[in-house]
Amino acid sequence: MSDDAPPSSDRRRAMRRVACFPGLVEHPPEDEKITALIADLAETGTRLLMRSPDVALGDELRLELHVMLEGDEARHVSGRVVRVAPLPDERVSLWTHEVGVDFHERLPLNDAEIAALEKRQIPFGLTKKS
Repeated sequence: MSDDAPPSSDRRRAMRRVACFPGLVEHPPEDEKITALIADLAETGTRLLMRSPDVALGDELRLELHVMLEGDEARHVSGRVVRVAPLPDERVSLWTHEVGVDFHERLPLNDAEIAALEKRQIPFGLTKKS
């Protein structure tokens, strides 16, 4: 099994990486974009932290992901809401809910994006320093 493959017991279709970076969410038909925290990211989907989201299971979302914090370039992806859950009281802050989104198409991550995500995992003890 490669290091990038999820364990066989994992229901996810791709390796999930802790992300912790801002993103913008657009819930058509509105053109308004709202800020979310991308909590983790895989090529097949993401888990967002949002404040009082106005979304439901099955809703379509468009996301603007700023994987590389240093640049202005964003990745755009669309997907379907597969989970909406309030955060437990002890985790509520600016963010009140977590929202799972399953992407319509895979979002391949390049080496620089993977390295940036792995670097953000170090403070959480999830990746060893090189």
